[in-house]
Amino acid sequence: MPPKKAKASAKDPQLDPAPEPVPEPAPEAAKVAPLPDPPALVAEAKPALPPIVENLLAPEFFATEAQSISLIQGMISIAFSSSRYDYSQTPSVLKKVTVSRIVMSPAGAQSLAVRLFAFLDQKGFGAAPKDPKQRQ
Repeated sequence: MPPKKAKASAKDPQLDPAPEPVPEPAPEAAKVAPLPDPPALVAEAKPALPPIVENLLAPEFFATEAQSISLIQGMISIAFSSSRYDYSQTPSVLKKVTVSRIVMSPAGAQSLAVRLFAFLDQKGFGAAPKDPKQRQ
């Protein structure tokens, strides 16, 4: 007859090892903050636009045309002129006189162009004529 096997005792450490000790939770200061979402997945918040402050004393100019547009040191410069008669000569001579200039960043000039074309289209003027002789 084969020998009988001994029953395993509940206290036998080889057969029933003690459970692993559970580590204590870290104090609040030692906890690691979760990683933020990757920038590609986070929707970019648009910055709030600053309020408009109306200056009732701002200078106002009348111009009959944009005389020239140039790029100077990365900035867009638009010179405006007005047709005026020079009465110091006889007979008087019609001249174009520069009355003002606006200097803007390229982004500002692009925004101006888009908004100006949208305004002209809304008022029924449409796109600019391709032939400069059609301008008035």
